[in-house]
Amino acid sequence: MTVETSLERQAFLNDYGKDIELSDKTIKGIFDSPHNPLSVGGEMQFSVQETFIMVETSDVSSIAHGSTLTIEGRSYVVTDVQPDGTGMSTLMLELQ
Repeated sequence: MTVETSLERQAFLNDYGKDIELSDKTIKGIFDSPHNPLSVGGEMQFSVQETFIMVETSDVSSIAHGSTLTIEGRSYVVTDVQPDGTGMSTLMLELQ
């Protein structure tokens, strides 16, 4: 059960989100691209950049693995769609 309504989610996305251009529309989403450290044993460590956006699920009902979108002039391909059951989804992205 979600705590917020669709209107509250849209207000949050409008305040903090970036424009995301899909093939047929522009939506708002929270963009992040952190480096996450990985350890595979041994003494050498490295990190992997994991780029994603959080969007309202109803805005991306037609998005699937392999779909493309544009954020701030950069093109990304969707590598995974992860709905969280609260009305929001995380789209894992790869820069093209």
